[in-house]
Amino acid sequence: MPKIKVINTETNETIDLKAGYGANLRKAALYNNAEVYKGLSKFLNCHGHGMCGKCVVEIEPMENVNPRTIFENLHKLKPHQKLGCRVKVYGDITVKTAIVD
Repeated sequence: MPKIKVINTETNETIDLKAGYGANLRKAALYNNAEVYKGLSKFLNCHGHGMCGKCVVEIEPMENVNPRTIFENLHKLKPHQKLGCRVKVYGDITVKTAIVD
């Protein structure tokens, strides 16, 4: 069962959680009361469909998650960033959420 350390860059809050192998990062974080969105995006988002680009996260190491998806390429994210709603967790990771652009 992968361990996930979620660091909210907006509030500096850190939450440690566990998720099943292949779990969706956004769902696991929200289930454990870890915020993936910044500011009002918590309420104004696409609810995990990959369309809005509001759940951008930075993940280390990238080897423990799935490869980039077409949604991440369309949003032109940096190489170390992914959409939280598109991430499948396959190993222990550290995630920075509420990314400031």
